[in-house]
Amino acid sequence: MRRIAIALVLGLAACGQQQTPEAPAEETIIVRVPPPWFICDSINQPAIIVFERTGADVRTAEYDKPNGAIIQRMGYHIGDEEGAAGSINIELIRDEGSDGAIRQLNPGMLENPGSAYTLPFTAARLDGRDLECRWMPRTRVTGFTGRRSFVVSEDASGDLIYNAYNFADAASARRIEVSENGRTTNFSVEVRDGAESQTPQALTYTFETQGFRYVLTLNRDGTGTLDAFQNGTLLQSEELISYQQGTAATQ
Repeated sequence: MRRIAIALVLGLAACGQQQTPEAPAEETIIVRVPPPWFICDSINQPAIIVFERTGADVRTAEYDKPNGAIIQRMGYHIGDEEGAAGSINIELIRDEGSDGAIRQLNPGMLENPGSAYTLPFTAARLDGRDLECRWMPRTRVTGFTGRRSFVVSEDASGDLIYNAYNFADAASARRIEVSENGRTTNFSVEVRDGAESQTPQALTYTFETQGFRYVLTLNRDGTGTLDAFQNGTLLQSEELISYQQGTAATQ
């Protein structure tokens, strides 16, 4: 968030007298960071790839799951888009001639089309690697820090669920089947019955269980934090590297 202090100095003269200038006033200007196109949290490779798109230009940033370090950034152009078997295959072209592709399911083909709060991007092929991407129905927010990825989603009743996937557990992660076309792995932490609150500055999700409290704060400027408490004591505070918010389908 950038803070810009605007000094408003008023030098006014009235009846021959000089008035004392007023103290500078501070105004907070919120600069919104464009959200990613989507995040591929791979369930079969130790990598997370953030996709950003501007028109036909696509930029990727790849992060390593053992430590959340940035590995590489690449640029692509959108090529052909072909529909097949209820999905869309989008070609990615690089100037060097090394191509890739991403696959998005048509939400209308899902078991419950209304569960697609985020577009179901399910696979990516980059640099000869085939990555399967995590996708959960009714995702409110998905993202990652330097230590873990996470998903906040709703169940069919609208109750909030927090799932974390610790990078330290990535080597033992295995794919599991979930309802409504979900694609994920066994979680490191799951907490249900979360609460949501909003202020002009941030959106906050809070989850509590057995003395532990997890607080996910999404600031309006695109930054955020994931905090963990035990019996009121802060155990860990992690800055979000990237996140994507979902939107419920219009009824």
